[in-house]
Amino acid sequence: MQCPRDENDVPEWLNDEFFLQVIREFTHDSGARLCHGCKIRPGTKPGEHFASVMYRTTIHYRSHSGKEASLDVIMKIKPYRAGLKKEVLEEGDLFAREIQIYSKVLPEMRRRLEEIGETFNYPRLVFAADHPYTILMLEDVTGKDWKTGGYITSFEEIVPAIKTIAKFHAASVVMEQDDPSFSVQHRCNVAEKFKALDGMLKKSFTDLLHFMRSTDGFEHLIQPVEKLQGKLLDNLVASYAPSTNCLNVLVHGDFHSKNLLHQYAADGRVTDTMLIDYQICSWTTPAVDLYYLLDTIVEQTVKERHREAMVFLYYEEFRRLLHRLGWVGRVTSLQELHMELLCKGAIELFHYVALYAYRFVDRSKIDFEALLSGKATNPAASSPVYRRVMREVLTRFLHQGVMEP
Repeated sequence: MQCPRDENDVPEWLNDEFFLQVIREFTHDSGARLCHGCKIRPGTKPGEHFASVMYRTTIHYRSHSGKEASLDVIMKIKPYRAGLKKEVLEEGDLFAREIQIYSKVLPEMRRRLEEIGETFNYPRLVFAADHPYTILMLEDVTGKDWKTGGYITSFEEIVPAIKTIAKFHAASVVMEQDDPSFSVQHRCNVAEKFKALDGMLKKSFTDLLHFMRSTDGFEHLIQPVEKLQGKLLDNLVASYAPSTNCLNVLVHGDFHSKNLLHQYAADGRVTDTMLIDYQICSWTTPAVDLYYLLDTIVEQTVKERHREAMVFLYYEEFRRLLHRLGWVGRVTSLQELHMELLCKGAIELFHYVALYAYRFVDRSKIDFEALLSGKATNPAASSPVYRRVMREVLTRFLHQGVMEP
């Protein structure tokens, strides 16, 4: 299997001595021994992640009492090879934030949700450290029938993901109610990272405008997109600021199809969904995750047919869970939530201008370094679907006031 370039070379410290230390700490058994050496495998397929270097292994061990067992693990390591990925992630607290989420936040969310009879799934934290190396090790749940998938193709199959993100949001609101420092601990500083995407966004606009000028049906949209070129990045950063109009929540922040694990029925339908990859969680507007839900998880036809129903289902679940979890404040109205989405429309505009074209290419062939530095080419220029969708959504953005005429 082809693997991402960073994962071809395994760090020297990721060895059997390290795994022995891990399993002794995890099992609280200082007498545990490895049965044999651990074989390191790539963590994901190409195109499935960017913000870390990932590996998998199985730790086969024998307890001090002689009982043999094994633990499948997946490891996320801070990028250490020179390149844009390392530069983007060098400064900041993404790994420390995710360690905090897995060690403190998710267990507390699960406790509160289980008290009201709700389930909440996430991979168990096995080991974490930020010195002398930065690593997060989680239980690999693929052996328990949790699998990644592509874009969701029906409304029924997106329901589990909607309910999962509503649980995550609602639990965070009541946690902040009980501890006001929660919002401060997870304050939104992710937006500043978008400034590193300037090259990508400039190239996206160049490609889009070239496509529009050479394609019939975009004449009325060229000038608004030209005006938008120098504004979208600032508008995007501003849109990530906490809301002044609706309840803020702890957002996942990277709520797309490759950060979901699903369980499937015998006929292939999605029956349950789990969130993974919490590196850019932050306390801000729920519009961030809702636009990811609408734009990066479902097929375009599902969004076009069920956009309002998806937002409505999220809202109803969020409101129901808030009341059951003991929220005593005012709940945002559905109308206010729709107004929030409109006000934060720059997020969706960014998704379409910078990311939508990459639905038309095999993700395993995407060079993320080239994409983020603005060297990648538009892979969708010849697609009639891309032409139709971009004309329709850009017209909608113009009519909604997200773009200026």
